Formats: sequence, structure tokens, C-alpha cells
Amino acid sequence: MPTSVKERRATATESPRVGSTPLWTWGVAVLLAVFYFLTSIQIAAHRLFWFDELFTLHIARLELGTIWTALSNGVDALPPLYYITVHFFDSMFGPGDVAARIPSTIAMCVGLLLIFDCARRLTNGLHGLIALAVATCSFLPYYGFEARSYAIYFMLAALALWAWTDDSLSPKTQAIVFGVAFLLGESFHYYFGMCLLPFVLWELLRWKPGQKPSMKILAGIVGSFIPVLLLSPLILSFSRKFAGGYWNRPSFLELRAIFSQLFPDGLFLLALVMIWIVFSRSDDARATEIEPMQSAEAIGWLCLTIPLGAFIVSFETNAFYSRYFMGVLPGVAVAFSVLMWRHFRRTTQIAAGVCVLLVGWGVAQQMTTVRHPDKVEATGIRPFLEIESSLRLEGKRYYVFSGPLLFLEAQQYSAHPEQVVLLLPSDFNHQMKGGPDPYLHQRLEANLAQYYPMQIWTVDDLAQHRAESALIEPDEVALRDLKHAGISVTTRFGEPMVVDYLGE
Repeated sequence: MPTSVKERRATATESPRVGSTPLWTWGVAVLLAVFYFLTSIQIAAHRLFWFDELFTLHIARLELGTIWTALSNGVDALPPLYYITVHFFDSMFGPGDVAARIPSTIAMCVGLLLIFDCARRLTNGLHGLIALAVATCSFLPYYGFEARSYAIYFMLAALALWAWTDDSLSPKTQAIVFGVAFLLGESFHYYFGMCLLPFVLWELLRWKPGQKPSMKILAGIVGSFIPVLLLSPLILSFSRKFAGGYWNRPSFLELRAIFSQLFPDGLFLLALVMIWIVFSRSDDARATEIEPMQSAEAIGWLCLTIPLGAFIVSFETNAFYSRYFMGVLPGVAVAFSVLMWRHFRRTTQIAAGVCVLLVGWGVAQQMTTVRHPDKVEATGIRPFLEIESSLRLEGKRYYVFSGPLLFLEAQQYSAHPEQVVLLLPSDFNHQMKGGPDPYLHQRLEANLAQYYPMQIWTVDDLAQHRAESALIEPDEVALRDLKHAGISVTTRFGEPMVVDYLGE
């Protein structure tokens, strides 16, 4: 039978209103942002820098004019605006393991609040908290305490989605904010332009003959194009030197792994959510009334196409890794909360349970990292630091590394950084073709050595200082080169890491 006016009014009264945001939900959102800010700072203070972060640090500490020069010589792959940002924070707060990571921490927290505000406008405050919590259950918190530009990438992707979906703004203001988000996003990471794909697809799905692109899409295209044009010398320089041998090339296996890397615990949490829904769902017939999908939700789910589109593009760039697609997170977080709203908005118990589950999981994971920050270190240099003094007591003046990642990290944290040496392989000058360059990281360090002091040796140099040198964690290539040079090797330590001494 048709629903009576009285029944419709009753339903409207009992259902949560779209956009209703109790003050307590804003309070929880801010408290969560503060929690992730403070804990990320705590983690940053106790987590050693790793290879990529050290490139950020060394480049950011150059003079501002020299940063452009270094990047034009292919020292690193990020745009200069990020290094300039870190430069100012490092100058403001001084050297250490925290200052260079503060921009990432701030950006992550701002991005979380943007997601909350976006989702709560489309649903309500409780579902806004669900969207925020979804993001914290992704791999995002890791990049909130790393000195690379990925958290800023996330924040600007959230800003773009926020501007697109906020109809309280005038169309002109929406277009300006959307365009500025892409202008800045592309200025912090060259893959940010891929975030435009879900918005373009949405407009194509709704396109009718004679219809012009929206101002927002045009602003996004212009905003993405300007940095590419201005920074093209840097892009081409790095591409000519390193793109052909980049370490992580596109493949179907890599594509398949992207989504589980974005949400490492996603399937487990989704299973718990579905179990909770089954236990909590009301038998009220009104719960079966489902509204159509909103454009914001559709665009959010279309963000899942970003890695698919990038997969095609990356056959040209040869760079394909999950962290390059941080723009997926804001859209999926908002889309999930809107989906929950559409299906279960009349059963507050479901939303409350899902919110508690996701918030609790994210907080628990973050607290685990606070207690054990060394567990999320990408570096393996702590064992060397434990034995460095013993090597020095045995008369070893040079600590020689064949592994480029350990070398850069040892140089940062060694008590005698001037005695840390990178050993180049004998075939270092041979250009590799047809696959990833096994010496890509050594080539990057050789470029960086033009601007930051490093000791880099060949096997001949090592032979001249063999009595004073300790070879740390030698790889097969180094051992092969030493054998060909007629230099004998004796293992001095096997634990906590392999250390070899060289014979006469």
C-alpha cells in the first residue's frame, strides 16, 4: 500500500538528517586529528631516517637556488616545492629526526579533517567520523611520519574532493579551489595529475551531446598542466637519466597488489563490518528503502580507477608503486561512509559500531607503532651502530658498504660519517638495458655527491686501504669484484650483521 503522509513524516522524523553534525562529532574528529599529530611526532622522534628521506634531507638543506640545480641534474624525482617546504621547516625547528617530517604530519591531520567535513556534509557527523576512520585504517599513518611528499599529496587530494562536493560554494569558488588543489598537488608529486581521472570519468558518464566540460574540470586540467610545463626541465632530466632503469616497473602482479597495499587490513576489517551489520540490522521494513547513489559517492568509488589509469601511463614512466596513488584514499573513505549512510542510516547502532571498530583499529595500530617505532623503520642500520665502536677499536678507519641504502643511512648516523664509504661495482659505468638498473641507487648517490660530501670508492681504492677497512654486509657483486682483484676476505662478525676484513 502507498505510504501515508503521516507515515512519511514519522520516517523523516526518525531518520537522521543529511548534514546534521552534533558538536560532539566535531570534537571527536579534532581529538583524533590531534592524536595522530602528537603520536606521529613521537614516532618521528624515535624512527631513523631511511634512504628516500635522507635524499629529502640533503637536498632540502641546500641553498634554495641550488635545489633547482641539483634536481635539474637528476638528483631526485620529486618537484622542488616539497624540498623548499622541508627547507623552511628544517631551518625553523633545527636539525633532527622531527623537523623534516612535520610537514607530512600536519598535512595528514588536515587531510583527515577535510575528509570528515566532506563526508559529514553528505551524510551526518557520525558517518563523517567513519570516513575519517577509514583513512586511518589505510597505509596513510605511515606516511604521516615520513619525510616525503605523500601525506601532502593525500591532503591536496582530499581538498580537491572537498571542493568538488561542496555545493554551498559558488561554482566559481569550487573551480578555483579545485584548480588550486591540482596546481599544488602536481607541484608536490608528478603523479598527482592522475587524481583528475575519477572526475573526468564522472563527467563522461553524464555527458550529453553539446554539453561543455564543467568549470571545475577545466580548472583541474589547467592546474595540472601549469606545473608540468614549468617543471618539464626537471622531469625530462630525471627521465633521461633514470626512467629506463627504474626499480619498480609496472606489471600485472604489481597492479594486483596495489589495493591490498593501500588498505593492508581492509579485507579483515570489511569482514568484521559485515558481521556487525548482520547482528545489528533492524527488521524494520523502512531499512530496505535505499536512496540512489550520490555523485560524490560515485566519484569516490571511481578513485579506484587511479591505479588502473596509472598502470597504462607507467609503461612510459616505468614508475609504479602504491604510494604514488595516495589520491585513492580520500575518495574511497568518503564513498564508504556515504554507502553506509544510504543503506543503514535508520539504524544508528550499525554506524556507531562500524565507527568504533575502525577508530579503535586505527588508534591501536598507531599506538603499537608508538611503542615500537623501530618496527616501521625501512632502514637496517641499527646493527651497524651497535658494532661501530668495536670496529674502530680494532683499527678500522673506513666502513665500506656495497649496499647503497645502508651506506647513506650509516653516513647519517655514524659517529664518524667521514669514514663511511660507498663501494661501486666494477661494471658501474656500463649502462643496463632491458630491465631495472641494479645500480640505480648508486647512480643517484653519485649525483647527490656533487652537492653533499660522500666518500665513493672503486675496488682499486679499497685495495689501497684494505688493512684499515671493514666491509659491511657485502653483496655478491662486491665479493665477486674482490675475488677478481685477488683480495681475500675473512668474516670478522656474522651477527648482528656480516662484517668482512680484507687480507693482504
